[in-house]
Amino acid sequence: MGKPADLLAAPEFAPLTLLRAFIEYIEIIGAVLGIVLGHRAAAAERGRNTLALLLTRPLPGVVFIAGKCAGNLVVIAAVLLVTFASGVLGLVAIGHASLNADDLARVALVLAAATTYVGLFFLLGLLLALHMRRSAHAVLLAFSLWLVFVLVTPQIGDTLDPDNQVGAGVFRTLGIAKPQEREIMRSFSSYERLRDGIEQSSPAKHFERLSFAELGIKNTYAGQSIGMVTRDRLGDLLWLVGLFCALLAALALRPLDITALKEK
Repeated sequence: MGKPADLLAAPEFAPLTLLRAFIEYIEIIGAVLGIVLGHRAAAAERGRNTLALLLTRPLPGVVFIAGKCAGNLVVIAAVLLVTFASGVLGLVAIGHASLNADDLARVALVLAAATTYVGLFFLLGLLLALHMRRSAHAVLLAFSLWLVFVLVTPQIGDTLDPDNQVGAGVFRTLGIAKPQEREIMRSFSSYERLRDGIEQSSPAKHFERLSFAELGIKNTYAGQSIGMVTRDRLGDLLWLVGLFCALLAALALRPLDITALKEK
């Protein structure tokens, strides 16, 4: 196998595909970071019983939540910016990759998606920490949801995909043409809808699909324009933004129970 610099020199090789590891780590570790920040934003003050005291002042709950969200989302965006910047600089300095404006636009779009993805886990951690009577139960539930929707459901969806049972794909290995493949899969349409529905329940899978497409990691999108790829994966982007907005609305609209915020 050639050296990284040799791979980058190949005309058919897209250097942004080397950012795959960043995406996979953000899916898992980024979600954990979001939950921890969200839980700490409320639990630390709950533990000192200062949160209930703050809310006895003429401070609307929505203002308190807005401050917590704004500050922590800036931190999340900054951490991810440093992460992606180090990856891009590594491609240029070590791999001698030549990145153009289109490549940087793709990285910026994935960075925005990553911030939204990690941010929604922050909102989940904050929501549970604010509205569950015991903070220990809140963090336990948050990590249980993380385990299900970041680790379990994506793996179930991948495992149930018959084309993932062989490295190069079952249909490609058997030499089955695309029209025949579609005909075969039509017989398993109900099964495929169930499998895809399990995958679709995972925000990590939506983030992965969008990012892999934009960075050219998914071969189907290699060489396509950023506009075409974004239009095709718009559903994944809207799913992430929609869940983020739903959690934000739940935080803003649900009143805080001062008595419940006193840590037992």
